[in-house]
Parts: sequence; C-alpha cells; structure tokens
Amino acid sequence: HTALARTLIGGSFICVVGMTAPFVISQIRSPLPFMATPRAKVERALLYISSRHADAAVGRRREFVDLGSGDGTAVLSAASNGYRATGFELNSSLWMVSSLRRLLSQHRSNAQFVLDDMFAARAKKMLRTADIVMIFGVKPLMPKIAKLVQDECRSGSYLFSYRFPIPLSTQRRTSDVNSMKSGELASEIMDQASGIDAELIYDEEEMRIYQLGSGNEQRDAERRAI
Repeated sequence: HTALARTLIGGSFICVVGMTAPFVISQIRSPLPFMATPRAKVERALLYISSRHADAAVGRRREFVDLGSGDGTAVLSAASNGYRATGFELNSSLWMVSSLRRLLSQHRSNAQFVLDDMFAARAKKMLRTADIVMIFGVKPLMPKIAKLVQDECRSGSYLFSYRFPIPLSTQRRTSDVNSMKSGELASEIMDQASGIDAELIYDEEEMRIYQLGSGNEQRDAERRAI
C-alpha cells in the first residue's frame, strides 16, 4: 500500500508540473502576463462598435483579431457576435485551452486560434484587413505594439486595449494637453515617438477603444491594388 501511495503521489506531482510548466516558462520568456479579459467588458465594447455602424451595409463579414488571446474569451465573444475572429497566442497551454473551448462553442465556425507570436508574419497579414484588433499588454511593451498597429492596421479600424492605454502620437494628444496633470503629461510625452495616429473614443471600466486616423489611407489603397 505504501508503494502504491508513493506511486500515486509521484504521478500526481509529475502531472501537475507538466500542466503548469508551460505557463511558468511562458511568463519567464514573455513580458505579457496572462489575465483573462472579462467577457462582459468585451461584449459591451463590441456593442458600442455595432451602435456606430448600425446603418452599415450588410454582406461583408467583419474581422476581429486578438493579439495574445489567452483563454480565448475575447475571440469567442466576437465570434458569437458574428465576427470572423482569430486569436494569436504564444503560450501552448493557453492555446490548447482556447482551442478546446472553441470546439465546445456553437460559434466555432467563426473562430480560430493560432499558436504563434503576435509579431509574426501571419499576424501582420491579418491585421491589414481586421476591423477590430484586441490587445492586452503591459506598459513596457506598448510602444512596440503601437508601432505594429501603426505599420499594419488600416485607417478607420478599431483597437481594443484592456487595462493599459496605448501611446498616442503628438498631434492626437494636443487637444488633451490642457486637461492633463503635469505629471501625467510628462509621462505621456516620453512615449510620443512611438505613438499611433488614433482617437480614443471609448473608455469604460479599463476597456479603451481607439479608432485609427486617416494617415495611412494612401498605403491602404496601394495594398489593395497589389
């Protein structure tokens, strides 16, 4: 009995280590923590976008891309709202969890999860046609994410950012200077070189929505012509 008990305890320990190791290793390798975005907040943000496009023409499937999709909550929420939704996730364990959730979802045909880096070529390609891009980052990584968005996303698309704000370009922040405290302004100016040309249009319960400006329209037209 003692030997059997030791075997069971040892097996359980190995199982727990095997299941948690990918999460731990991923956190060591990546500056992005995993924290699930509340589905209700994603739903409200999507509802807000829908209200802005209530008179939009029916027919074109709108696209949603989540950079760092975690357990898949945001992607599955978008899929249930009719979007063609894709999530990119570098953590293999989270990718497996989200993929399993997709198989159990009645909206699985609208969703897919890709085991890859958000800065990979496939992700960049999908950003070019996305209507909404969702990110959950941390402050040190935001300038890099901002550059990715500015370089790849099309004009007029929306950027969802939970918890952490995206740095905006100088021209977009000019109108807000008088309303900011001096300390906040000094902190923001440090990031202005990497800011995006966008307008903050929604800020509720730590969920922010930005709409990208028209500065990339010529580039977008050239891409469509290719």
